[in-house]
Amino acid sequence: MRVSALLLALSGLSLVWEGLRTALAEVKFNVSDAEDYWGNLCVKDMIVRSMWIAAKLYCTPVEIIAGSKAFGDECVEYGSVELTPYSKMLPDLTEDYINSLPLVEYSDIEAGTVWNTSIQLSKTVVKAGVGTYGIFNLEYILHARYGWAIYGFWGGLLLVGIINRFITHFTQSRHINVSSDLEGGEISKQSNSVTAISSIHHWFRAHIIIPATYGSYHSRPLLWSTIPTRMETIVVSCFYVMTFILCCVGYYIIYPNFYYTKAQQGWRYIGDRTGILSYACLPWLWLFSGRNNVFLWLTGWSFGTFNIFHRHVARVATILAIVHSINWSVLEGGAGYFAESWKEQYWYMGGMATITMSLLLGFSVMWFRVKSYEVFLLIHIALSVITLVGLFYHTKIFNGEYDGYLWPPVAIWCFDRAARIFRWLYCNIHVRSKSVLTTKALATYHKDGDFVRLEIVPGSDFLKPGPGQHYYLYQPLKWKGWENHPFTLASYETIGRAGATAIVEADAPKEAAEKEIQIHPGSSGSSTPSESVPSQSQQEVTVFPDAAGQQKLTFIVRPFGSWTRRLKDECLKSPDGVITPKVFIEGPYGERSPLPSYETVIFIVGGSGIAGALPYMQQHIRARNQSAEDTRDGKKVTTITRDIHLVWTAKQSAMIRDVAARELQPFLGREDIHFNLHATARKEVVHGSDSDSQVSSVIEANTKLAPVMSATGQLGITYGRPDIKACISEIIDEVNNAGSKGGRIAILTCGPAAMADDARAAVHVALKQGKRGVEYFEETFG
Repeated sequence: MRVSALLLALSGLSLVWEGLRTALAEVKFNVSDAEDYWGNLCVKDMIVRSMWIAAKLYCTPVEIIAGSKAFGDECVEYGSVELTPYSKMLPDLTEDYINSLPLVEYSDIEAGTVWNTSIQLSKTVVKAGVGTYGIFNLEYILHARYGWAIYGFWGGLLLVGIINRFITHFTQSRHINVSSDLEGGEISKQSNSVTAISSIHHWFRAHIIIPATYGSYHSRPLLWSTIPTRMETIVVSCFYVMTFILCCVGYYIIYPNFYYTKAQQGWRYIGDRTGILSYACLPWLWLFSGRNNVFLWLTGWSFGTFNIFHRHVARVATILAIVHSINWSVLEGGAGYFAESWKEQYWYMGGMATITMSLLLGFSVMWFRVKSYEVFLLIHIALSVITLVGLFYHTKIFNGEYDGYLWPPVAIWCFDRAARIFRWLYCNIHVRSKSVLTTKALATYHKDGDFVRLEIVPGSDFLKPGPGQHYYLYQPLKWKGWENHPFTLASYETIGRAGATAIVEADAPKEAAEKEIQIHPGSSGSSTPSESVPSQSQQEVTVFPDAAGQQKLTFIVRPFGSWTRRLKDECLKSPDGVITPKVFIEGPYGERSPLPSYETVIFIVGGSGIAGALPYMQQHIRARNQSAEDTRDGKKVTTITRDIHLVWTAKQSAMIRDVAARELQPFLGREDIHFNLHATARKEVVHGSDSDSQVSSVIEANTKLAPVMSATGQLGITYGRPDIKACISEIIDEVNNAGSKGGRIAILTCGPAAMADDARAAVHVALKQGKRGVEYFEETFG
């Protein structure tokens, strides 16, 4: 688009008038007062007369009327003076009078000539005035429009995600219904005709969506940095490229210019552009950071994906802010005002915001987050608040013009905090009759397995636990009560009635229901005491005596550090390792993966990551055992899953045994659930007790550990790490070899980063080999 067309669209009738005013303001008269801009142009006869002469020479009558009205209003609003009207001076503005006046050229203005009479402006000077005013305002409009490009980019991306979520949900539901109608759901046929659309979709999943950007690094850090998937990298790279282009185009440098030299125009326009683009990033920066993000629900994307966007938007916003600050520093320094500028509130508050944004980047490096997450979080919140406050004051001089960029982050933050409070109240407090129910908790530390089993009965009766959920846990009465950490829900049941436990066990095959699990903490030939496993029903009665009919949530916690380490230490102070801490929960969060729409499901879990698989296995058994009756939440659970493979690796075999005796017990002995259990610790300390003393023994782990026993046979625990890639590839090949009867395969991982990356790499290889119907899901919190 040509500049002249843009200028016409910009100001319409006022453009020439504003150009005249801009030029005349640069002419020096002997009556001019440098401190009284509006008095000069609105009242002083010599100067006002020169303005009306220029208007008569270069403006149409319509432009004069429109311009004089607009300028007159400004004289009253900003200068508190009345503009001498055009009609009052018009009789004196004869042609002879105008021709008798000196003609001012641009060279006279550059030379600083002082005039003691009214003047007429040359065409060159008027053109320069129009260009100066028009281009300056054109740049202002382009800055704002390019800022909207940031909104368009991320808004368009979220729209694509929402549409994809809708299509995926529709196709998954349709696949379940179609497969369920085929011979009772026993056979799931796949179409032999591969359409162009499905081929393109498969190619994108195999080469763009699933694989990591660099090698197999995704969950694992590389040089203390997280590596996105290829799809995430493409999105982020496009954002960087788009932002760079927006910073480089659309600048119109003109000469003569009454405001700036050519170099100053470049510094000013780039400085303004980067400042506005940085402001435009702020709403997205806050949107991608909150856990209560409505777009997480609408797109179905993981919190990890949004966190990647959050970090890169933050980097772009900070770089733009730094460039903005540098440009304005050079601009003011070149004019000799740099030191004086620091006395202005807008200046030092803007400088403070740039500094705090830079500090936020520095304190957000992975090394610092891993080493001291709580300190990072407190610094992050404090500096973010200071940044926002600083920016409000930085642009206060524009009378709220830029507040539209700043209030959305405030609103997003307030919504997130309000939603957290609502979820907290929803989970922990319930008023029943004249009593108030609150959350109760039982924490048990298992020394041999080195984990804490945290059982929580929420105060709310309305909570609906399910697969894919994670909750944030608080201990508000502790001195670090603000700390909260996410944990995946490991299992859920209803206390004291045919609820969750009965739902899992009641209709299970008879041989599975009758099994007895014996815990053998030692390897073959080792003489160690057997571990006694108390029944859960006894715990429910004694620990939660008033919780009949309420939900019980179970979390499996590995005590690594910070809050989890303190929870373990509290348990160790108790003689029996059991405490009843005051714990509150906030949730549920997370996205339920559509595993029931896949014929084969593979769980790859490590350590406490078993929590990511157990609720899905509970859901599977309920769906398989139910008839036409509805489930607890009033909705019928439907599944076409025929085979589940659980590959679980834990450091201590004692952890596997304990969970097998409790949470995994209902699944043992079933023909549709297959186990591949591994313990990696070469030496394990097993704690036993008698009436007089504590007994400890060290177990040397051989290739095969003592199996978990059941009435249906042995469930072996193998020493060493499993070959994740080989396990997945073997199952995928087996299913694919079954042809149309094999169906689709879902792989879900929840565990250490290396394990997740191996699983992702195995899926990537399978997809590249042309094996269709393979989907990958990743649980973030374990």
